[in-house]
Amino acid sequence: MPVTSLSSTLAETLTTAREAACLTQEDLAERSGVSVRAIRNLETGHTSRPRKQSLLLLAKALGLPSGEIGRLMRRPGTGHHPAPPGLVPAELPAAPHHRLVGRATHLRSLQSHLSAAQDGSTGRPAVVVGPPGAGKTALVLKAAHGVRDRFPDGQVFVDLHPNATTAPLTPDEIVPRVLRSLGAGPVADHPEEAAARLRDALSRRCVLVVLDNVDSEAQVRPLLMDGSRNAVLVAARRELPALTGQFRQHIDVLDDGEALRMLEDLLGSARTAAERSAASRVLRFCGGLPLALHIAGLWLSGRPHRSLRDLADRLTNEQDRLRFLRVGDLSLEASVAACYSSLPAPVRAALLRLRKRSGDFGVDDMLPEVTASPGMAADLLDELIDRQLAHAVGTVTGGRRLYRLHDPVRQYVTYGPVGSWHPERVTGQVWLPRQAAHSG
Repeated sequence: MPVTSLSSTLAETLTTAREAACLTQEDLAERSGVSVRAIRNLETGHTSRPRKQSLLLLAKALGLPSGEIGRLMRRPGTGHHPAPPGLVPAELPAAPHHRLVGRATHLRSLQSHLSAAQDGSTGRPAVVVGPPGAGKTALVLKAAHGVRDRFPDGQVFVDLHPNATTAPLTPDEIVPRVLRSLGAGPVADHPEEAAARLRDALSRRCVLVVLDNVDSEAQVRPLLMDGSRNAVLVAARRELPALTGQFRQHIDVLDDGEALRMLEDLLGSARTAAERSAASRVLRFCGGLPLALHIAGLWLSGRPHRSLRDLADRLTNEQDRLRFLRVGDLSLEASVAACYSSLPAPVRAALLRLRKRSGDFGVDDMLPEVTASPGMAADLLDELIDRQLAHAVGTVTGGRRLYRLHDPVRQYVTYGPVGSWHPERVTGQVWLPRQAAHSG
């Protein structure tokens, strides 16, 4: 039954129209394709900025003229009343100014997910994961800036582990940090009380929270709430399998064509074409990692008198490569070092014992140098893959699976600051797989 008269608010109009049509929220969700949660949030006024497409679908399902939806969205009282400007955090670091080559699909997917989270139709965190230097932070910031206008109560940014010389933030440190950003008053001393205060503050806000350099699910969980209008965007150094329902985006190295386009964006196609052979060497030495390519391009663009061959020659020696892939405060070695510093000691020891393997290896190749147990060798490999330090490269005859350390990781443990360490010195700690360590 069409509704011809408008109520004073969008919430009232939607509720009146649905009840007049003798539909439950579930019936309307099935008829319109809009989730039950989104409909519930619209009818209770918890959605601050409704998505136009959702409203059009609801209007069609209820027989409402679509033109009336636009007028309702502009009426006083139907929108969100944001906090005063002085209480609205705007903490996002600047987004990358360069084009994120090879990441367009990931970027669109993230922004679409975050926009849906804002209207309450999904409470799933968005997680970007990939190896060191893959450009996780750049992608996350680009996505966050693209949707920040959808979160009128602000954007909170927390770097949980900015470098290898500081300890990662614990969940009990993250909660008061976010509370202070939201201006939620005095922070309780007791962790459970602080977490409850954070949930209460978030329940009444429409905030985008961005967490960089996340290492565990426990660092993210305090920010997750069912039915909220907030969104959580995570750049993770490892897989976070215990975050059920997460919207996961895995990014990897760029292919040859994408890597060349990135270098051309930084240097110009004419300069790279003039030294095609040297450009190919630079691309090979950077291994398709966006951070390495970005550093190489900035190094050359800041030195127009230097040739691509000059840089290629500097990077030829693998022993010096990480040291030379540095410009200003950007460093591929620092990115790997921060990941390495957060590893459990037995996993670091396994890396040190694997450093001599520049090629592929399997579980059998880890015996007995890395560990004497085939089961433990398989678990260690899972941990290295989970932490984006190694990757599977294929199988050989008999179904034997092969793996390889990511090149910058192998170079760091071989030639970097830890290259002279002896794994035998790492003693007194027993490593357990994540599922065993976290059970009970």
